[in-house]
Amino acid sequence: MYPSAGRFVLALCAAMLVGACNNAKSPSTVAKDVDSASQSAEKDTTKAEERAAEKVASAEKDVQNEQRDEEHVAAAQEENVAKTDAKGERNIALAKCESLSGDQQQACKDHAKAAYDQAVAEAKQDRDSSDPKRR
Repeated sequence: MYPSAGRFVLALCAAMLVGACNNAKSPSTVAKDVDSASQSAEKDTTKAEERAAEKVASAEKDVQNEQRDEEHVAAAQEENVAKTDAKGERNIALAKCESLSGDQQQACKDHAKAAYDQAVAEAKQDRDSSDPKRR
């Protein structure tokens, strides 16, 4: 074969390939390609929807956990405030008991202690009912 003939054959093949790119496909081939593209698009959309749903569910769970943590902290702090208030009330009552003597003073102190114990128990009970980590 002549060297120029090889170039000619090569050029002819290249021209045929380039020319074939612009040729219309048969209706059956187009229908298959459209069906394949539709199935692929539907599959990709379904996967994207599933990933989106998983991420939304995860974010919702994070929000629920944060709300639970916030409720826990609030309940604990409310209990601390109630206990501190009860302690202050007890100390005031005990100071007032000092003006009494004997059995009256002891009864006054016992009453102050009982009121304090009751207030602490109520604070604990309130926390137990409102703290999500204690339910």
